[in-house]
Amino acid sequence: MTEVIFEKKGHIAFVRLNRPESLNAINRRMADSLIECWRQIRDDMDLWVGIVSGTGPSFCSGADVKEMAHGCWKFSDSILFGDKPMGPDNYGVWKPLIAATQGHVNGAGLWLALQCDIRIASENALYGTRETRVNVPALIAPFLSRYMPRAIAAELIYTARPISAQRAYQLGLVNRIASEERLLEEATALAELICECGPLSVWASKEMTLRGESMDFRSALALVEQVATPIWNSQDSIEAKEAFLEKRNPVWKLK
Repeated sequence: MTEVIFEKKGHIAFVRLNRPESLNAINRRMADSLIECWRQIRDDMDLWVGIVSGTGPSFCSGADVKEMAHGCWKFSDSILFGDKPMGPDNYGVWKPLIAATQGHVNGAGLWLALQCDIRIASENALYGTRETRVNVPALIAPFLSRYMPRAIAAELIYTARPISAQRAYQLGLVNRIASEERLLEEATALAELICECGPLSVWASKEMTLRGESMDFRSALALVEQVATPIWNSQDSIEAKEAFLEKRNPVWKLK
């Protein structure tokens, strides 16, 4: 079985975790496949946005505990932050990613969803991190408070009890809630809406967002000047203004 199914439909890349018998728990082979997907999305200029989803009843139940149970674990083995991390942010993916999540969104699966820019949850989605249940420190602990209040992050980690999709929506962790049947439909509609915008400007905006998070104000301003200037002066920017005046849709050439 292919651990990750990768499909291209128009300008949209579909990345689907495909170990439903294990609730899409991420083993090393799946992590390696995800890394290859990120590189494809990054390098294929015909792909403008990606949708990440899971086969079966759950998006991802976390890292594969069976795989972790063998041998002496080292930090370099981590699929989150080790020598070969599985997250898209590690591979310069400036194209928007949408997570379509259902069922368990746990641990490494939660981190994967958080590394996506937009998150859609099914009504039965549960967001959490259960590492402490198997005496594993939550490796995402230093980063969770970037996405939710510290007290909520602490409760998730220390109790290993997940929060509901509705609670995640209230906290701003997810953008919207959809029925499980319409989850991919909602994600695809959102991806198509993104594709109507100038791809170069969208990618530049994401790059500035991610890189600017760890910068002071002056460094962030320098980043904006560096990244935004060539896009502002691009052929696509000229085309966008002409299309606006002529009341037509622009034709993006990525130049």
